[in-house]
Amino acid sequence: MKPLLKAFLFLFIIINIGCENDNDSILIDESDILIGYWINPVYSDSGTTFERANRFKDDGYGVAFLTENISLERSSGWCGTPPLIFADFQGKWKKNDSIITITIDNGLGGVMDNHWKIKTLDEKHLVIERMP
Repeated sequence: MKPLLKAFLFLFIIINIGCENDNDSILIDESDILIGYWINPVYSDSGTTFERANRFKDDGYGVAFLTENISLERSSGWCGTPPLIFADFQGKWKKNDSIITITIDNGLGGVMDNHWKIKTLDEKHLVIERMP
């Protein structure tokens, strides 16, 4: 009976560790709350809303603003035919008031500039408007 109880207890602990919510322990840089990983974009007429996370999802779009003005973009690249394969593209970012300029090497020998206007930024959400 004791080996069965030990096995059940071990399984219970493993399941609870696996179900742990990573968003509870997100570290936030108080000097610039933009720094971090932003995932789960929700698109609307008023802009795009991202959620803060500890890391990118394996199978979804995200953008990261890191220290030293390094940026990462997790994207499926130029080919949208299933199955989608996501990869990280490195670049630079800079912020001027509420405007973020992100320069990303798209992996095909080209560089792409994105300009975003920050509409709302707090510890959990980033709302941006894409600019031309």
